[in-house]
Amino acid sequence: MKPAGMRPAGTVVIGLGNVVCSDDGVGVQAVARLRERLVSQPDLTLVEGGTAGMLLLPHLADAERAIIVDAIDIGAEPGTLVRLGGDQFASAFSAGTTVHDVGLRDLLGAARLSGAWPEQLVLHGVQPGSTALGTDLTPTVAAALDGLVDSVAGELAAWGAALPQAEAAAR
Repeated sequence: MKPAGMRPAGTVVIGLGNVVCSDDGVGVQAVARLRERLVSQPDLTLVEGGTAGMLLLPHLADAERAIIVDAIDIGAEPGTLVRLGGDQFASAFSAGTTVHDVGLRDLLGAARLSGAWPEQLVLHGVQPGSTALGTDLTPTVAAALDGLVDSVAGELAAWGAALPQAEAAAR
């Protein structure tokens, strides 16, 4: 719940990850690709957050709805798409399932404690295959990137975001 007097600024999509650690950068790459697809709109902010961690708290504080896009290690096959929302965060982070376990957990903890938690928060991601040094995604995760972007775009459409005509017709 937002402190009294704060006006939520709509929706924010934050892509997390280290772009020099192979699949770990998938969240940043997904948001960059999403930026190319979506119609610019005043109530939607796309943030390539990288490894900024707690510096991203103001983006959550200003949002009514938020989507975080990241590499998420749930022990599945590389390239598996993941969506977490609501009560799923607690169980996922207690098991240490994200590549950014400490940074993302701290960011979300600070958001909850400070009243910056958006009314709706969803985490979309993909199971990484490798987080070794390198700027390219592994072939399996690269093949899943469009599906990840489609998942985020679908969530945004459900929340009322304007998609280009071709995207809307495909849904």
